[in-house]
Amino acid sequence: MNRYVRAAALLALAALLVACVPRANLPESCADPAVTLAVTLVDERLEPTTLEVCRGQRVTIELDVRRDAVFHVHGYDAELPARQVSAGETVELQFTAVRSGQFPIAIHTEDGPGEAEVGALIVHER
Repeated sequence: MNRYVRAAALLALAALLVACVPRANLPESCADPAVTLAVTLVDERLEPTTLEVCRGQRVTIELDVRRDAVFHVHGYDAELPARQVSAGETVELQFTAVRSGQFPIAIHTEDGPGEAEVGALIVHER
């Protein structure tokens, strides 16, 4: 597949992801310049599994870690680099939500399935 076809396919996928985020159901915190979300990583899942913010917000994730893993958000690697987390710690992750869409949250483990999708970050357009 040549690079132009791949680029067009990636652009179409990005447009589709943005289109999948409804404006009618914006989080109440959307008007706030910053939001803090408390999340727990248990086994191969997040509680809650879906994190919703709005584009332009400064986001803090307070991650209560119950298992060793490398934590990362696909599509937000530059703003929120993958990070090793250890059971028993609480980690504060901060970034600015610069792109709208739906982004898988994944962990990598040595004793589990390798990479496991544990939740999703939904970034709404305001």
